[in-house]
Amino acid sequence: MKRLLVGDLREELLSTLEVILKHWGYRVVLSSRPEQLTEFLQETSPDLLIMGSRLLADQASPLFQAVESRLTDGTTPLIILRDREAEDSLSAPHEVLEVPVDIFALFALIQKYIEQHPRKNLRLTVKLPGMFCSGDRCQFAEVLSLSTQGLFIKTGVPLVLGDRLSVIVPLMGMKQELELETRVIYRVEPSPENNYLQGAGIEFIPMGEEAGKALKRFIEYCFLGELSASQRGSEGLDPSHLYNIAPELTLRLSKTIDGSSPPLSVYSPK
Repeated sequence: MKRLLVGDLREELLSTLEVILKHWGYRVVLSSRPEQLTEFLQETSPDLLIMGSRLLADQASPLFQAVESRLTDGTTPLIILRDREAEDSLSAPHEVLEVPVDIFALFALIQKYIEQHPRKNLRLTVKLPGMFCSGDRCQFAEVLSLSTQGLFIKTGVPLVLGDRLSVIVPLMGMKQELELETRVIYRVEPSPENNYLQGAGIEFIPMGEEAGKALKRFIEYCFLGELSASQRGSEGLDPSHLYNIAPELTLRLSKTIDGSSPPLSVYSPK
């Protein structure tokens, strides 16, 4: 399991990042104490560093020296959680992530530096009703995964690679639906190995700005719903430290962080 070392002076931000990163399947070590972070960095080899900019404001500090040494020898990449109050004084290559944290940008950076085959887009496992149309024929289907770039549908109707489809997806909980132009990019044929699943991977043809924002809001809504629905997530998630694409929806979800279920049936991949 990949291990991440995360440091910041804000305990609530650390707790929120811990919930998210553990939800994605990573081992996380966190601290707000510079001396503890320095000691851990000197004695172990994490796969990725995520550090608040205020912790690295003093170039003479042992933590700054330890981090820059890791960057210089190329052993451990760094993501800086940038604060407006602290300047970025590191000369070695690193990435910067603004606070409040954009979960889409965080996911992309984690994938870039941690995974052997990185995904650029946050993808959720969902259970949503859907419909696809080809010409004058329409067929109901079940949407099993969703990202900002495409989805996977479960259907008994054989689909041809390259086919263009119009797909309708209800954004449950938002009282809205999207009708998107798509193309089929791969098929899954039923077999004992996949429990006789039949369906197709579908890529979105570039959509309008408003549709893109609505889709991103929905994915944010679903993702935060996953976290607030889990017992672990209910204890440390603070949405105020996340960049809110849909603040009114995030506000509603934050009221469920006491452990009650969010208003949407969504589950995360294992």
